[in-house]
Amino acid sequence: MASFHVRSISLPTGSHPLAASVDEQLSRLRISQETSTSSSSVLCHKLDGLRKLYECVDDLFQLPLTQQHLSNESLDDVLNGSIRIIDICDISRDVLSQIKESQQELESSLRRKSGGDYEAVCAYMTSRKKISKIVSKSLKNLKRSETKSAKSDQDSTIKMLKDSEEITLAVFESLFSLISQSKTNNGWSSVSKLFKPKRVSCESLLRQSEDLNSNIQELEQNLECLYRRLVKTRITLLNIFN
Repeated sequence: MASFHVRSISLPTGSHPLAASVDEQLSRLRISQETSTSSSSVLCHKLDGLRKLYECVDDLFQLPLTQQHLSNESLDDVLNGSIRIIDICDISRDVLSQIKESQQELESSLRRKSGGDYEAVCAYMTSRKKISKIVSKSLKNLKRSETKSAKSDQDSTIKMLKDSEEITLAVFESLFSLISQSKTNNGWSSVSKLFKPKRVSCESLLRQSEDLNSNIQELEQNLECLYRRLVKTRITLLNIFN
């Protein structure tokens, strides 16, 4: 995972409060990424932090001075980074949706039959293997993107956008790592227990599955809010150049 340094940014808006807000949100996210462990609750907090960050960025883009400055820059790389982040957020939403769907189908089977229906359990295992491949591929793509985003730009505004992209990719890397169970906290470890050939009661599995679904729902809500904000920010960027 990338290593971050807490640093201030200098924007064309000078000491404008919005510039300070962007700086503050970036610093909070960097510190959180460096010091906190990965759990569903911590990641929800980080995703909400990203939403707040891009709200500040979008507000900053509304300033005439910022728009004038950006209109004179070549931002192909920034625009590509914007769509890359939206894509990875969309993949995250899809992965969580697939996990939730497979969990619900397994829960239904466990309630119908003691020990669950064999075909339903096999379908669940197949679904999880498919999801694991998607997550693994996404993690590899994130690591490649991480190297590119680490290159700083001389222009302060562009650098702010690149810094935002960098911390965003790092948070999504943490999310995918949690989903792939490289780190198991706060109920997510219940997924691995569903796979192990270990005798546990249906009631126990159902409780664990319900806890997992609760974590998924909270993450989905935060991802949905972030996704909408990312789309709005991209639209603002595109409008500056049209």
